[in-house]
Amino acid sequence: MPELSARLRQALPTVLGLAIFLAALGVLRSELQAVHWRDVSAGVFGIPGLRVAAAVVLTVLNYLVLAGYDLVALAYVGRRLSRWRVTAVSLVAYAIANNVGFAMLSGASIRYRFYSRWGVTAGELSRVVFSYSVTFWLGLLTLGGLSLALGQAPAGVGAPARGALMALGWLLMLTSTGYVAATAIRTQPLRLWRLQVPLPAPRLAVAQLGISCLDWALAGAVLYVLLPPAPGLSFPLVLGAFLAAQLLGLASHVPGGVGVFEGLMVVLLKPVVPSTALLPALVVYRAVYYLLPLGLALLVLVADETRQRRAQATRLGVALGRLTEQLTPRVVAVCVFIAGLVLLLSGATPAAAGRLARLNRVVPLGLIEVSHFLGSLVGAGLLLLSQSLARRLDAAWLLTTVGVAVGIVASILKGGDYEEATVLGAVWLVLWRARPAFDRRAALLDTPFSGEWAAAVVAALAASMWLGAFAFKHVDYSNDLWWQFELRGEASRFLRASVGASIVVLLFAVSRLLRHAPPDSVVPTDADLEAASAAIAAQRSTMPFLVYLRDKALLFNTARSAFVMYAVQGRTWVALGDPVGPSETRARLIRSFLERSEDYGGIPVFYQVGRDALHLYADFGFTFVKLGEEAIVKLTTFTFEGGHARAHRQALRRLEKEGCTFRIVPAADVPALLPELRRVSDDWLAHKAGAEKGFSMGFFDEAYLSRFPVAVIEREGRLLAFGNLWTGPGGVEMSIDLMRYDRDAPKGIMEMLFVQLIRWGQEHGYQRFALGMAPLSGVEASPVGPLWNRLGAFLYEHGESVYGFQGLRAFKDKFDPDWEPHYLAYPGGIRLPRILADVSALVAGGYRRIFFK
Repeated sequence: MPELSARLRQALPTVLGLAIFLAALGVLRSELQAVHWRDVSAGVFGIPGLRVAAAVVLTVLNYLVLAGYDLVALAYVGRRLSRWRVTAVSLVAYAIANNVGFAMLSGASIRYRFYSRWGVTAGELSRVVFSYSVTFWLGLLTLGGLSLALGQAPAGVGAPARGALMALGWLLMLTSTGYVAATAIRTQPLRLWRLQVPLPAPRLAVAQLGISCLDWALAGAVLYVLLPPAPGLSFPLVLGAFLAAQLLGLASHVPGGVGVFEGLMVVLLKPVVPSTALLPALVVYRAVYYLLPLGLALLVLVADETRQRRAQATRLGVALGRLTEQLTPRVVAVCVFIAGLVLLLSGATPAAAGRLARLNRVVPLGLIEVSHFLGSLVGAGLLLLSQSLARRLDAAWLLTTVGVAVGIVASILKGGDYEEATVLGAVWLVLWRARPAFDRRAALLDTPFSGEWAAAVVAALAASMWLGAFAFKHVDYSNDLWWQFELRGEASRFLRASVGASIVVLLFAVSRLLRHAPPDSVVPTDADLEAASAAIAAQRSTMPFLVYLRDKALLFNTARSAFVMYAVQGRTWVALGDPVGPSETRARLIRSFLERSEDYGGIPVFYQVGRDALHLYADFGFTFVKLGEEAIVKLTTFTFEGGHARAHRQALRRLEKEGCTFRIVPAADVPALLPELRRVSDDWLAHKAGAEKGFSMGFFDEAYLSRFPVAVIEREGRLLAFGNLWTGPGGVEMSIDLMRYDRDAPKGIMEMLFVQLIRWGQEHGYQRFALGMAPLSGVEASPVGPLWNRLGAFLYEHGESVYGFQGLRAFKDKFDPDWEPHYLAYPGGIRLPRILADVSALVAGGYRRIFFK
């Protein structure tokens, strides 16, 4: 039940967005009763070219102003980056975000991947997001409030309601101006619950307000110049309606607010602008302000990726780097989705006047009918394939390329739609140029279909049916329509094509429901462990030996020369450590893990990664929190001579007087010793507060222990303590994993075990001895630092009775180690508490066992 409720909460925004979209279609249907398709079609092509040119110029200016959001945000955090870089990032980010969804969220992820590569830290990036999020709302509140306070209320609104709207308008303006005033008055950071956010300088706050107002005004002006002159039509009136419609579109979570924005604009401007004039302007506005920038952004990304792969990068290519490999498939997927929507909408609308008659002179009617039906089927298929494209599947690329080519031919043969064929041809060329980006081999049905994409497919299908019903509302429905095959039977073709497209989507949905869901993680086979052993031998760390516990799934690269070991808890996919294998395979394996977790709607994290590979995770948009530090003893310089080692010598002499001896049991002899090891382990667990752990540390498993030599301390033939010994590849690193001792063991027995292991490691030529993590060690408690740092430092200082953080650090400090930091790499945002809880549950063996034995 908790898992079901969590899924329902996760799906709620998508369901609400789809409901708002369908409601908007209903509003449009009722408002456009007197409008005919021919009027709208003629109106689109009847907009003067000068107005369209003015809209394009204003769009260019608007996108340049949007770069100011980033420039102000970076000035706020004190970062100086090249203006051309920032502008390029902003233009690409907004062109994509405006079409994909809520700009402040999707744009944040895109910017993060860029800026982290240019040295902007995780803390600075969170403040960047805060800055341009505030900038976004400042203009909306100011201009929206101004239009409510001074503008004309909609028809039918009474005096009390008008007064309330005016009061709300003044309140909104007061909120934005109050923010600017606060930056001049308050010098201390703003406290939001436990977070402290420094306010910007007054000059930056004024710049935020000015840039945001100019942004919204220019965006509204793009639509305004496309509208024909009409009595009572003014820019303030259009801007007020525009802001309200944009706000509802954002709240709906529908990509670009499609349908929702148009529906509210029709309602709000109905008293001034007739629908026959407004709808064409809205169509052209979509093309100019949304689709044109998206197409340009796609060309930039594909061109850069091509240059990168040819190793002939331009200045822009150097700036974007590997990032284009992540962004290009997603943008291509959006364009393919749009191409599929174009085919569906084309199949739902009449052909251009005169074209069918001319086409019928050279093409038989049967081929026209088949092409029309096939075009809609291909359109539905492209909608479904677009998500697999976003996940880089090579099979999806092949099917999409073929589908778009078929769509081009169908567009020509079904009605001479050369405009539609040109758009599809451009998409086909982009697909062809972007071929190297789609290099992931996986079956199409092996990856789940996300709820957001499913809702988008349903919305697209519903929109095409709505448009067909609108275009042919003058045709009286009858059963004979389904079987009419004649040149002028376009309504019949629409009905058949809609049913065909719906059947394609329905069959796909049924196939998804009937298929067996693949497990989130699979226990590695003997062959997997054999391949993992070869990968472990290609690096020098001992931590990968945890793979032999068989409690983690393995994700290999294509050559099976490297792997990621991971486990799934809830929605969190936790990879343990850095990818294992040759260093040149790491980046691609990180990407593969991200894609696999995304396939199942998971949140990917990397647990206990080292600092040397942080730049790789930053390239993929991860942020980091410090988990603690690992103690590393340099065996090449460690000595038992001198005053600092007196305590170690005394511990050895004391235990030797008590008859304790040390030896290394070879792995081949460990099975015979297992009963004694089990006795000591059970006794150790019985007198410890916690239960057996796992995932990131070893647990008592006979097959696992039998793979390694075991260090033991005995007295008169009785086993007192043991630890399984990891001897790393190449004689570089050694470590100890499972450490247990009997309750009757003398005090200091574990120190004796470590000292003897250090001696043994030096005798056998090892370079370093890894003593393991000291959790939360080295986490700084800056008052302006992230919440996790302050919480971690607090636990380290005051949580000694619960875990013994400082005691563990003090014990390992006896051996004069170097301390190497370890981090958690995660996608950022407010999900960190849930991620940490899931990781803790993985280690403890369940949420309950975090606190109870």
